[in-house]
Amino acid sequence: MTGGAADGPGAIVEVTGGAAGVAASYAALLALAAVFDEAAGQMRGWAAEGARTLLDPDLLASALLSPGTFAEAEAAVLVATTGPDGVGVESLGWEVDARALRLLVGVLEAADAGAAEAVAAVEHQVGRTVGWTLGATAPAALPAAALVAGRIALTVPDLPARAAPLAETWLTEHPDEVEHLVAGGGGFLEGLWDGLTPGAPAGPLGLPLDLADAAAAAGLLARLYPGRPARTTLLPGVRVESSTTAPRSVADLVDHARQLSELSGPDHPELNGTLELQTLTGPGGDTRHVLLLPGTDDMTTLPWTEDGDVRDMGTNLRLVGGLDNSYADGVLDALAQAGVGDDPVLVVGHSQGGMLAADLLASAAEHGVPISHAVTLGSPTGQLDGFPAGSHVLSLEHRGDVVPLMDGVANPDSVEQVTVTFESRAGGEGVAARHGFEAYAEGAALVDASTDPSVHAAVRELHRAGFLGAAEGTEVTSRVFQVVREPQP
Repeated sequence: MTGGAADGPGAIVEVTGGAAGVAASYAALLALAAVFDEAAGQMRGWAAEGARTLLDPDLLASALLSPGTFAEAEAAVLVATTGPDGVGVESLGWEVDARALRLLVGVLEAADAGAAEAVAAVEHQVGRTVGWTLGATAPAALPAAALVAGRIALTVPDLPARAAPLAETWLTEHPDEVEHLVAGGGGFLEGLWDGLTPGAPAGPLGLPLDLADAAAAAGLLARLYPGRPARTTLLPGVRVESSTTAPRSVADLVDHARQLSELSGPDHPELNGTLELQTLTGPGGDTRHVLLLPGTDDMTTLPWTEDGDVRDMGTNLRLVGGLDNSYADGVLDALAQAGVGDDPVLVVGHSQGGMLAADLLASAAEHGVPISHAVTLGSPTGQLDGFPAGSHVLSLEHRGDVVPLMDGVANPDSVEQVTVTFESRAGGEGVAARHGFEAYAEGAALVDASTDPSVHAAVRELHRAGFLGAAEGTEVTSRVFQVVREPQP
């Protein structure tokens, strides 16, 4: 489904989920089936009432006074209740229609699930085949590959510099292929492990890997990282331009997230791990919070180089793999220190921050913080099992941004989550540019202006909940926290 686009080079190219999504249509059909069932039950009740009426003692006594009239009345009641066109017979038709609707929805859902499982099986097998081939041929191929690489380095020393833009262009122009490649990651690791010992299918040491998808593969790799506990500290006096301004639009949320992300930019590593809690207190005392979570601070962290930066590659892998992580613990500690209590919370996150935003909303029943809404920007969220009924997730994905594809699966069509895929030329065409805030600022403007029913409903819901367009007289306060890993003991 596509939605309305604002003026300019950008455009919304696809919308899934939400009020007008497929899942909502299925839910509407099931609700209609329930109405049909209720109508059938009411008709059967009317038919029974007709029988009880004919057996009423007073009515039977009056039949002696006017047998002809009674016979006519009796015939009319029988026709209306149990006759060929009576409510008793008609109730069967309504019940059949209800069952037919449920059967139709079941067939469609089974077809959707079957197609998804078939694609996942192919992706897994392709990845496994490639991995096994590499593992099995590595001992023989590595010397030759090293020789060829050495010759290329001598004869074409600038090849990496020339090849990098081509690879970057391919990645940004083929998002579907990238997602399929990532989806086969679990199979790839399985095959690579087994291929190391081609004569022993269970792999080295006779210990086979069982990695069904990219999330399982990420979870395995994440366990290589120590993942020390986190420490959360309030940073008094730290703020950004938007800290004390109530957001009026999705574009305002994105701009605020951009400002916060710049606090921990490459020139300010001492502020890595910063996050912000903005509190909106209405004239009547009603309070709600907007939690803003930036993206990854350190993409180069290896298991043996893990330091105090909690927003690193290890946390990325843990989030995709569905594992507990110290960053989430630190964020929840910040909310506890702020005394959020039962106040509703909107979480806005870019990249890794969006992953955590979606994860915190999905697990709200477990940690007890009333996170009801989330806005994610360029974040993988398809690895989650779903969101609580009544919650709301708005996910923006720039077409060609490879980061949202790193879970290897498209966001499911669900009532709770609206995924907006948009195209933008803002910021440039490279991998980093397509993941950057310039592009997502334009995407947010497109969302604010969209007439697509799902997108419009999602934005309207943020206003209804009081996170956007706060009432005049609303007090806005802000606190910035920093989450870091505890040092090595």
